[in-house]
Amino acid sequence: MIELTLQFLSFMASALLILIGIAGMLFLDNLIKKIIAFTLLSDGVNLALVSLGYFEGGVVAILTPGTSVAEFPQNAVLIFGPGIVLTNIVIGVSTTAVLVALTMVLYKRYGTLKASKVLKGERK
Repeated sequence: MIELTLQFLSFMASALLILIGIAGMLFLDNLIKKIIAFTLLSDGVNLALVSLGYFEGGVVAILTPGTSVAEFPQNAVLIFGPGIVLTNIVIGVSTTAVLVALTMVLYKRYGTLKASKVLKGERK
């Protein structure tokens, strides 16, 4: 029962992170805050994927000596989620670095971090 509650709480936390990330990207005007919201959205998706692969009594998805081949598929956790999460972390870090670099270029050109002024093309 405790593990089920923990999984439910992790799903709720991931939903909260996703909602905060989407709201931040839509409603905040500062480009740095939009990048932070994008990171929160990505972390929420990662948490949801890891939570999907968990189940009570699961074992690591590696066939170890002494493990029965017949019972292994029934007890092994899903490995797809953590594999996608590791890939998503690498892609997220790269994307965040590119977004920060573009934001620096936009600040040098427009002298502001407000997305509304950058979209209007108002220079310094």
